[in-house]
Amino acid sequence: MDTWQLPVSFALLVFVSCYFKLFSNVLAGFILGIFVTSLNYMLFYQLSWKSLVIDKPVQITAKVVQIIKKGDRPYIQVKINALDQFQVNPWQTVHANLSVAEGGSLLREGDIINGVVTLKTFRSRKNQYVFDSELYAFRNHIFFKGKLKVGTVSRYNASWRHSYQLYILDAFQDYHFGWLYYVLMTGDKSKIPKSEKEQFRVLGLSHLLAISGLHIAIFFSLSLVVTKIILFPFRTLLKQGVNIHSVGLIVALVCAGLYVVMSGMQISAQRAWLMACAGVCCYLIGTRLSFIRLLLYTLTIVTVISPFALLNLGLYFSFTAVAGIFWLVSKRQLRQKIKLTWLDKCVWLGKIQVLLFIVLCPLGIYSFHGVSVSSLIVNLIFIPLLSLVIFPLMLVQSVLHAVSEFNLMTGLDNLLASSYKTLTSYHFHWLDVQPISISQLCLVMLSIMLLAHALTRIYALIPLTLLFIHWLWLPKPIWQINVFDVGHGSAVLISQGKKAFLYDLGANYFGTYSMFKYVVLPYLKAQNLELIHTIVSHDDGDHAGGLSDLQSLGFGDSLKTFHRSDYAQPCLLKDIVMGKLTISAIWPNELQNNDNNSSCVVLVSDGKFKLLLPGDIEADVESEVVSKYRDSLRANFLLAPHHGSRTSSSTEFIKAVSGEVTVFSRSRNTAWQLPHDAVLQRYLKSGYKAYDTALDGQVEIRIFSDHFEVYTARNAKNLWFLR
Repeated sequence: MDTWQLPVSFALLVFVSCYFKLFSNVLAGFILGIFVTSLNYMLFYQLSWKSLVIDKPVQITAKVVQIIKKGDRPYIQVKINALDQFQVNPWQTVHANLSVAEGGSLLREGDIINGVVTLKTFRSRKNQYVFDSELYAFRNHIFFKGKLKVGTVSRYNASWRHSYQLYILDAFQDYHFGWLYYVLMTGDKSKIPKSEKEQFRVLGLSHLLAISGLHIAIFFSLSLVVTKIILFPFRTLLKQGVNIHSVGLIVALVCAGLYVVMSGMQISAQRAWLMACAGVCCYLIGTRLSFIRLLLYTLTIVTVISPFALLNLGLYFSFTAVAGIFWLVSKRQLRQKIKLTWLDKCVWLGKIQVLLFIVLCPLGIYSFHGVSVSSLIVNLIFIPLLSLVIFPLMLVQSVLHAVSEFNLMTGLDNLLASSYKTLTSYHFHWLDVQPISISQLCLVMLSIMLLAHALTRIYALIPLTLLFIHWLWLPKPIWQINVFDVGHGSAVLISQGKKAFLYDLGANYFGTYSMFKYVVLPYLKAQNLELIHTIVSHDDGDHAGGLSDLQSLGFGDSLKTFHRSDYAQPCLLKDIVMGKLTISAIWPNELQNNDNNSSCVVLVSDGKFKLLLPGDIEADVESEVVSKYRDSLRANFLLAPHHGSRTSSSTEFIKAVSGEVTVFSRSRNTAWQLPHDAVLQRYLKSGYKAYDTALDGQVEIRIFSDHFEVYTARNAKNLWFLR
């Protein structure tokens, strides 16, 4: 929230409350919300000593909670107990992700380690349409990342939960879908193959991979049924006042609570269990609560206990789904139906699935920029199968494994595997949709809410009308420049209409994390852009690292225009037209004395606004380019040469370009300490507005007919607790 929004919102509520008593409750809730959020932050997230332990070697005592990457130099997550003389408060959880320099290959989860660590505040790259690592780290109390030199290790002390995970892993290791059964029983998603995670998203089954209301409801129901079956033969021995159903509810609630704990106390699972608690308590004391009140009470408890749960999209998926189901089952037609036939139940199950598809569709588009068109049918089949067959057999298999090696689920597992293989062989499951903003999402959800009640149904078109007017009147840029936050390296996408030109591909770390695949490609898909041309400025890894991914993912032909069909350096000097843009490669005439000076220098122009992309050329080549193209070198936008190194960005070059905006594409906290201060000052003194991907994240420049606007990814989601 920006600095002005909080006081303005507060002042508006005070003013309205003076004249409308109804709003005094809203004002009270507003004040309570601020208080609860501030208190929660101070208690669980604020570390008074944080600035005293970063960027220097300190002694650490910590517990290994996860081996993220195994090997001679593993990457681990630890729960910190102490740093130097600073002890972590017992009510706080402080995690750090650490790369282990030496002696880490034998570490195991549960080990207590002592050593020397150099920490930095957790900070990640910031780009549109990709996973927000910083927000994830905040929600999971990951405060630091750094490097660890292990001193002493107190050997492996497995926690009861880790022992349970190992037991379940062993119980299901022989099955095709052993990883899925393991996830459903433990909530640990570390065993999910990346390819399967993507397939489940496409099929609309991603919700099964996070322990949520569905899992708690299944476990609660199974526990209730089993308890009542066990108690039924002893009903005559029980006291007359003992209600078997009440006992069953209490036992089921306890069992579901144990399942929540064993599955890692995930927020979505806690929400569902709290709702079950409220329902059981109301039943036991004979109080009738409306569905709306039950939802509101549960939401209140969740947000008071953990106000930052509001940052988790899972909360909105869960409560929207439950609200939709409650709305449907509370319809008068269903209440009047005394006995439902199997056909009626199947019809209502279908109605519930259709309703969930409709109400969750906007949230899915906002989160994943698309819709699973097969999710209706897949969920209609799989959820009853999971509830009535898979989950009960999983529980039996878990118990049976303690006394026997017999694989009870082999037949079912083979059937699931063959069905899954057939289903994934078709490619009609996912429909990409243009991304929507948070304001557009709110308007669509408001329309759905208004449609839910007969008295407000007439107003449902108002939000949609506002949405249409906003879309109609919102000015569309003629073309856009996107400088992605790829760390040390560069990747710049120029788009006009639905066609795009890419300059550089960023790095590829350890051969597994390509900036093109995980940063640029999601943007291309989200914006439905066709990549027409690609230039790789030179062969350094921070510029050409994504080359193999570009080619393997079907974009190799985009290289042919400037690099010939076999891809070769240097780039071909030529002018091409892409829509309303002219793309001109103007340097080098021949290979230079080093790769940096052989960088392909490119001008992009619409006739009025111009962008200059100089790669990593150094001062001597800058001088040659200036002398050759002085009159045509002027540009409004400049990608700072060589990431702001002192070997480039000469005063002569900066003045010759005479731009308005420069962007430094670089990584934070590197040994080179880019951009060098002298270079930055040269740009500022020459009248440039400087942007820095390490500080601003992805930089987007929207060019209109007579002006341009600059947006940054960090300002787009400027959360006060992440500053």
